[in-house]
Amino acid sequence: ETDDDDDDAPAPAPAPRRRVRAYYMAVPPFLYASICRALRAGGLRSPDGATTDRFVLEKPFGRDLESCRELCAELGALVREDEAYRIDHYLGKELVMNLLVLRFANTVVEAVWSRRHVARVEVCCLETVDTRGRGGYFDAYGIIRDVMQNHLAQVMALVAMEQPLSLEARDVKREKVKVLRAVRPLDATRDLIVGQYDGYLDDPTVSNKQSVTETFAAARLYVDNPRWAGVPFLLTAGKALSEKLVEVRVVFRRVAGGGRGGA
Repeated sequence: ETDDDDDDAPAPAPAPRRRVRAYYMAVPPFLYASICRALRAGGLRSPDGATTDRFVLEKPFGRDLESCRELCAELGALVREDEAYRIDHYLGKELVMNLLVLRFANTVVEAVWSRRHVARVEVCCLETVDTRGRGGYFDAYGIIRDVMQNHLAQVMALVAMEQPLSLEARDVKREKVKVLRAVRPLDATRDLIVGQYDGYLDDPTVSNKQSVTETFAAARLYVDNPRWAGVPFLLTAGKALSEKLVEVRVVFRRVAGGGRGGA
């Protein structure tokens, strides 16, 4: 016999592939816990570890801080933290993803990306569609919770944040949190406008015919840090409007002596 005989030996069996099973919950947040309980009761969880479970939870994550904490506690008894993915699908849009490239792969832009050169920043999400068919969900949250405090706030954070150590999720999150913590508390009497389009209460899925839920909101925010002090960030969102527009607009100051007028 020679060593060549080893070539005829059967190859070792491949290791079993580990499966990943994802449950994507694009539903109102009060249903998260019920769905997770039903999955466990129905045997769809993987106690043997042969399958990795992932629970993708869409925004909004509760109605306020208190309900968010209650929801976290309830889910914590059903889902491990490393299994839960709280997401904002808006961050997957090409416009939003390109912000990181615009900010940190462009030295020309970065040099003027501050209060010294920027007069204001506008972030808007305007829709021509109304809430027909979604009134039951929408009336419980309104445009501020549905769009402004998640989609637009995320975009604002990407525009305003400092360069992260890397583009890993942990580093990007750290810089976004710094920006959001620097946002001045909103003065609703001076820096917020809300409204409701005519006909909203005619939607049969809106059960409360006295509802004052807002379908339009415009807010003026300030980031109190050295880069952005004094620069207004204008966030606008609404439904049933005359124009459909999703836009980030950075308005620069006029060059000194470059002509009449302001920014």
